[in-house]
Amino acid sequence: MAVSLRLVRFGRRNQASFRLRAADSRFAPTGRFIEELGSVHPLTDDPAKQVHLKKDRIEYWLKNGAKTTATVRSLLKKQGISIKAKKDAAAAKS
Repeated sequence: MAVSLRLVRFGRRNQASFRLRAADSRFAPTGRFIEELGSVHPLTDDPAKQVHLKKDRIEYWLKNGAKTTATVRSLLKKQGISIKAKKDAAAAKS
């Protein structure tokens, strides 16, 4: 099973919010998912309230080989979550 970390759009028209999910890559983005990992509310005025992420669970999925989309990668980088954890786990197995 190939797990991917991706954003899913929610909210009304012109009031978008997003949820970060770990899902099997074979399913639709708004379909079945494994775990909800956080949320992003880009229209909130306070930058501290815009992003809520479960960092420990995201690092767990990255260590176990989950792939990320480009948008999720940039979001994680801004939040200080190391995406290289996936590569470190692969090097430890060798």
